[in-house]
Amino acid sequence: MKVILLGAGKLGKQLYKSFVNNQTIDLIQWYNRSETNLISPEGIALTNSLDAIEKADLYILAVSDDVISSISKKLPTDVLLIHTAGSVSIDVIKSHKRRGVWYPIQSFNDQQEIDFSEVTFGIETNKLSDKQLIYDLTKSIEAKPIDINSEQREKLHLAAVIVNNFINHLFTQASLFCEDNELSFDLLRPLIRETFNKIDKISPEEAQSGPAIRNDKNTLKRHLELIKNPVLKKVYTTLTTSIQKLLT
Repeated sequence: MKVILLGAGKLGKQLYKSFVNNQTIDLIQWYNRSETNLISPEGIALTNSLDAIEKADLYILAVSDDVISSISKKLPTDVLLIHTAGSVSIDVIKSHKRRGVWYPIQSFNDQQEIDFSEVTFGIETNKLSDKQLIYDLTKSIEAKPIDINSEQREKLHLAAVIVNNFINHLFTQASLFCEDNELSFDLLRPLIRETFNKIDKISPEEAQSGPAIRNDKNTLKRHLELIKNPVLKKVYTTLTTSIQKLLT
């Protein structure tokens, strides 16, 4: 399978690492708009020009959501093109007769190499004949494929933002609160691990605990008195109300 990877962000770098020594995938070129070298240390052709893109069986757009459409229009239209965005419709690349989406339901960063065997990819193609190719691509990196359409994927992406980005922001707020009060955030790490371990065994609703669900009014009032940051105070109030409404 001759593949061209476009994009060198967090996902693009992780895919490159997975592709470069893959026996099934022939990565013939990697597009990185800030790259100046012609060859990567692993011997893969590099380019920072869309005009220099070569011919391949499959083009993978691992770029930011806002540039998917504009970049797609500069690529050959007679090949299979897929993007990796969770909240972008397959039709944003409708200039390509063969198109698809390959959405990894995971968060990526530059500090930690991902284990793709733990990742599920949501797959959508406009031609049934291309679906097997994307399934083969997914299995070649030992990931799990599932069928999911653009409407479902958009909603799943929203849910992913809530459980990942929003929760990580709460970790950040808690870390800053600890710092302001001369406490170590490390003291909370076992609690965080246990919180996530629980929902492997029971539902999030069953795992819910704390003063909000118990309606401990004095504790809730005291917590709000302790919070000086108005943004965090509002978040605390909003989440407390949300938890309690689920009980009614």
